[in-house]
Amino acid sequence: MDDSETAEPTYIGLMNTVHLSDEELALACQALQAYLRVFGHDEADTHREIRAVLAKLRAAEPESEEPQVIA
Repeated sequence: MDDSETAEPTYIGLMNTVHLSDEELALACQALQAYLRVFGHDEADTHREIRAVLAKLRAAEPESEEPQVIA
């Protein structure tokens, strides 16, 4: 048996791609936020995972069409 047969799968191999419209992306964010607010679990690891997914979803949100002014 060589190393390739015993090696753990890479992180890339464990990822999924989901194609969402802007509206679907916003809905997914809102749904996870509502889940945390209303049905929040006591398990810290669940909160951590949901926050990580939310961060990824927010990073995928389209840039605002309106310019933002920073004073």
